[in-house]
This record gives sequence, C-alpha cells and structure tokens, in this order.
Amino acid sequence: MASPHPLSAAALFSLKGYVAVVTGGGTGVGLMIAQTLAANGAKVYITGRRVEVLETSAHVHGAPERLGASGGGIVPLAMDVTSKESVRATVAKITEKEGFVNILVNNAGVWGGRPTASPKDGPEAFSEAMMAEEKEDNWQKSFDINVTSQYFVTAAFLPLLAKAVSGPTGKVGSVINNCSVGGCLRMSQNRQFSYNASKAAFIHLTRQLAFELSHEQVNVRVNGLALGYFPSEMTTGESNGENESTASNEQFGKFLESMGGRILNRMGTPQELASVVLMLATNDFVWGTVTIVDGGFTLALPGNM
Repeated sequence: MASPHPLSAAALFSLKGYVAVVTGGGTGVGLMIAQTLAANGAKVYITGRRVEVLETSAHVHGAPERLGASGGGIVPLAMDVTSKESVRATVAKITEKEGFVNILVNNAGVWGGRPTASPKDGPEAFSEAMMAEEKEDNWQKSFDINVTSQYFVTAAFLPLLAKAVSGPTGKVGSVINNCSVGGCLRMSQNRQFSYNASKAAFIHLTRQLAFELSHEQVNVRVNGLALGYFPSEMTTGESNGENESTASNEQFGKFLESMGGRILNRMGTPQELASVVLMLATNDFVWGTVTIVDGGFTLALPGNM
C-alpha cells in the first residue's frame, strides 16, 4: 500500500503512537479535543472528577466504530486538578502504563458567575451586586481551577512530556492550554469579571510557561487556544446522554446582540476546533502562541482588544 503524500492531511496530522491527556475531557470542548486526538490515532486519557461521565464518554466516543480505522482510543481516569495528591497519583499511573506523554491539554475550567446588576442600574445597585459576589466560591475558585491548577498539572506532567522526544514519534512534548477570548478583551462580556480575569492570567501563564519550558534541558512546546463560543455545559447549561451539548442559534444570537456582536451568529463546531488542535499537536515549529478561534467575535469588537 502506497504511503500518503507527505503534504496530505493523513501524513501531516497522524497521531499514531501518541499518548495524550485531556483534563476535563468528559464533556464539551474537552470531549471535542479528546475525540479529535483519538480519531487521528492517539491514545487519549480523559480526566475529571465525575467518573460516570468519563466512563460514558470513553465507552461511546472511544468505540472503534466511532473512531474509525485510523483511531486510537479513549481511556477514562479520575483526577481532581485542584488536588496535588490526585494529580501525582494520575501521573504515577500513566508513567507506569506509558512512560511518556506527547500532548497535555489543560482544558478543565469553571465559570463563576456575574453580578446581577449592571452599570445602567446606577452606582448603588451595581456596587451592591458586585459586593454580593462570592469571594471563595467565585473569585478564588475561578483562579484556583482556571490558573493555579493548570500550573501544577503542567508541572506534574513535565517529566513525562520531556520524555516524549525519546518515544516512538520522535517529537517533543506539547502542552495546549484552553484559554479564552475573554482573557483578551476589555469588555467584560456582560460582567463576567472573575472568569475573564482568570483567563487573562491563564494566557499570561501560558506565555511564561512557553518561555521557560523551551529551555534545552526541558524542550517542551507550550501553546494556547483563546477560544470563543463552542457548545458545552458551560455555554449551553446542559449535555445529552452522550455528554455532548447543542447550541440554540436563536438564543445565542440574542446573547451576542447584548454585547454588541455583529459578525458572529453561531457557536463553533467540533470540526473548526479540531483543525486547530491538530495543527498545534503536530507542528513542531509552533512555540509560544495563543491562537484566537472565535468566528470573528473579537474582530467585531476591535476596540475591546
């Protein structure tokens, strides 16, 4: 059988022999990324705290008939990103089974909420609404999960990522951080201050990790995705029996209008996310980038960048 052309999609994006870890991989964007990597040949460990969700996603979306002839597999593995002990235990399990990790996707995240009043309600009402936000369950939790945990998870997996270049692929290990366009904007997207501030911090952490981990004694690539709106439990509020979410374009359109959006009229698709993920996963010439994938949301609001 003839080999594929070196510039064909099959040759460029094959992940045969790769081992990947996707945190928060049981639903939403994490599940889309896990499916993308597995469909192209990788063995993907999906982690999270909800074991039943992970097992369902692995069973349904990791089935050979779903992944196709070139597919790898999806393996559920319970892990709490906020617990160093849980993270260390997971690293120990993967070390014993694999000995290396090619791709770590830091996807786990949380949305804390927003004040119930806005500036148009006046300074007193807006002040009270802002002060009513929970400090621990909103602000501190947002930074703990969206920033601090990403730092420690990356640190814990670093030795396995560094060993990737000695594995069957011969490519250096890669970290892909799921950031957000919310971390790039001056606008608050209807006052979601804690989430956007934490994502801005995560973007900066991504750049700093990219710089430090590029050291010749480590040699691990780090890149980020500043994603716009994709269907997930965070953006739609629910998922179906296969842990996938569906967006209502009409409802989403009204939400965009409230923020002044004009170009974007729908959420992104798994295919639109997958093509970018595969590029970052396979292109060894891409280091330290934060790629905006948002359907033109930030383009429509240039003064807010």
